[in-house]
Amino acid sequence: MTRFWLIILRIVCIIQILIAVFRCLSSFTGLVLEGEFIFLLQSIAFAFIAILPIITFNISNNFFPDKLIEGKRKKNFNRIFLINFLLIAFLFAFVFQDFKDYRNAVKLSHAFSIAAVYRSPVAYLISFIISCAILIFHFSVLYGHYWMRRYINNNANRKQFDFEMQDENDR
Repeated sequence: MTRFWLIILRIVCIIQILIAVFRCLSSFTGLVLEGEFIFLLQSIAFAFIAILPIITFNISNNFFPDKLIEGKRKKNFNRIFLINFLLIAFLFAFVFQDFKDYRNAVKLSHAFSIAAVYRSPVAYLISFIISCAILIFHFSVLYGHYWMRRYINNNANRKQFDFEMQDENDR
């Protein structure tokens, strides 16, 4: 089951990186075109969201299953993890805003009842689905980090050295 979970976690991380980088670049484009400060904050937030899955790959390749994360790496990991935990509120805001935009687009399309306008809510629906997906994947990656750290700590603490093992003849 451990191997299966790692494979699923890596697939989720790849998808999360792709979506977060796309959203980061689109926010950065909004910053360049419109010059609003909020787009800079969105770009930074999505960059942090993209960094978390990258750290997941680093941990699973270098530390999993029994090498402890210590020192500067542990400190940086804990900071990124905490920042990403706080970004859950940011992602919920995106989900609610996209839902509100979709609902308003549907109301406007029904009010005007123009055939071309009926297609416009689809764009808002796709944005809403992407926002929901990034939120769900973010929760999955955060749980994956928690699970990996717990698994690594359990394996590292259980590991015994040759001189710590009792000889069967001493019993």
